[in-house]
Formats: sequence, structure tokens, C-alpha cells
Amino acid sequence: MKKKDFFTYFVKDEYEAILKNLISIRKEKGLTQYEVGKRLGLSDNAYSKLENGYIKLSVPRLLFILKFFDINLKDFFKDFEDFKDFKEK
Repeated sequence: MKKKDFFTYFVKDEYEAILKNLISIRKEKGLTQYEVGKRLGLSDNAYSKLENGYIKLSVPRLLFILKFFDINLKDFFKDFEDFKDFKEK
């Protein structure tokens, strides 16, 4: 197994949950993929690929998107039970 695939395998569910949360927030704000992509300097196609997991979301890009959505990390991850459990250990 390639190193890249190895890491993705162990965090697949968490990564998908992060992407679903971004999609949910975008929709709650009434924004299209085109609008978000344009403001982030991406094409709508590139942002669509990011939301669907075809382009990997980097930490800096996640932080930039959250700033764009005016959401802090604590609020973004508040519903992620696995992260709460990790914090308590």
C-alpha cells in the first residue's frame, strides 16, 4: 500500500465527515459551489472536486474556507464525537 493511501485509509470516515460538514455549511449559507470556488480563487469544477474528495483538502485550505464561512475550528468540529474522545484521552 502506498504511503498516501495508507494515511487516507485510516482517516477516510473522518475526512468524509469533514467534507459533508463543509457541504452542509455552504448550503446553509445559500452559496453555490461556483460562488465559493470563485471567492477562494478556484474554478467551480475544482471546488466541486474538493467537496467530493477528488482533490485533497489541505489544512491551510480548510482554515481559509472556514474563515470565508466565518466559522471557527471549535464550532466546525463540535459535532465530531471522535475528536471529542481524542481530546479527553
